[in-house]
Amino acid sequence: MIVNFTFKNYRSIKEEQSFSLEATSSKLKENNTFTPIEEKNSLRLLKSAVLYGANASGKSNLIRLMWTMRTFILNSIDLKTGDLISEKYYDPFLLDEKSKSQPTEFSIDFVAPNNKKHRYIAKFDKSEIIYEYLGVYESSWISKIFERKDSNEVVEFGDGMLDKKEEKKIPKNHLYLSKIGNSTNEQFKEIYLYFKSMEIWNAVPTQFKDFLFRRTETIFNNTEQISLIKKINKLVSIADTKISRIEVTERDNEGFAALPDEVRDSMIKRYKFETFGIHPIFENGNQIGEERFSFNTQESQGTKMMFAIGGLILEAFERPLPTVIFLDEFDNSLHPDLAKFLIELFHNPKVNLNNSQLIFATHETTLLDKKIFRKDQIWFGEKNKLGETEFFSVKDFKDLNNLRSDIPFDKWYKAGKFGAVPNIRKFEFIAEYEKK
Repeated sequence: MIVNFTFKNYRSIKEEQSFSLEATSSKLKENNTFTPIEEKNSLRLLKSAVLYGANASGKSNLIRLMWTMRTFILNSIDLKTGDLISEKYYDPFLLDEKSKSQPTEFSIDFVAPNNKKHRYIAKFDKSEIIYEYLGVYESSWISKIFERKDSNEVVEFGDGMLDKKEEKKIPKNHLYLSKIGNSTNEQFKEIYLYFKSMEIWNAVPTQFKDFLFRRTETIFNNTEQISLIKKINKLVSIADTKISRIEVTERDNEGFAALPDEVRDSMIKRYKFETFGIHPIFENGNQIGEERFSFNTQESQGTKMMFAIGGLILEAFERPLPTVIFLDEFDNSLHPDLAKFLIELFHNPKVNLNNSQLIFATHETTLLDKKIFRKDQIWFGEKNKLGETEFFSVKDFKDLNNLRSDIPFDKWYKAGKFGAVPNIRKFEFIAEYEKK
């Protein structure tokens, strides 16, 4: 579970910025919060957060950075000696000459599956890991597990390290967490799997939509997930899709036999299943049969996204441990009421039993609903005049703290009171057409 995240020099983000899911002391909408460590009631976290901003404001870069952090932790051990750190990991701010060569930095506080709060820090450039640190909180103080300073290829162990016989040497382009997390060390395995379990999705590009759809599709071929299948069916049917249930059939591999060898396996993997929405057929108001509509050709994009994203969310709720889900353009192709319903599932303690978290970016202002969110759940991304992204929350507006709790977030945002809206120079554009 994420507590807070701090980052610097990544894409449009130049100066250090922070994003927090730590709840304020407000008692409003308490179902939107939870206490992850029962014996330490001082820490309360939020179950969801929403991020708004104009196009190209950099809000998507926060979600992309989370993907970068996760992927780098999981895959840095794949780099060979002498390899540069890929641009998909090291992608600094380019609108400043100094920043182009300076390191990217991130620090994340999180509650791991062992129910302890940790802090992980990494600082790196295109050639090496400059600094890396992992610590565990013991009451109000933090105990060092390991630390790597000044581009050193040897880590130092602290009091928080349980097995001090572990190998300390590490290649300069590898993260130590990546190396030891893949070992049999139980202390690091839990932390490594915490990052691996994160779900980070960009819902806009077709390939991501398709992959997410196929992922939910495979659930229907698993006989051990009957309960989850029923819940996905119920979700789609109650969303006014006129679908009574969903059926997923498996294609015979012989149908792919005519394809060239180099593409056959990928096509089988991608199109192994076909999904149908089952619609009732009526005569004189009475149901007389059923008709199958293919999700590939006959169902709407909204229905497909409801199936794909709904499956992702409901599957996360079924896991024994909490999951963190990041979604960019979460509402894409979804009706706002359906998007609101999915958000509210995270706040429902009867549904979100494991206290999974949702962080999403959107332009849809109807989701900015005072009935759904607290002030500390609403965030904005905005670029300054130098092209640098800055992040801030409604709770950061000190003059709003004494106002009533039911301020109309959506109206205030559209009126520009929070900033983070596009400054469209309309008259400047029209003037081009008025020139003689």
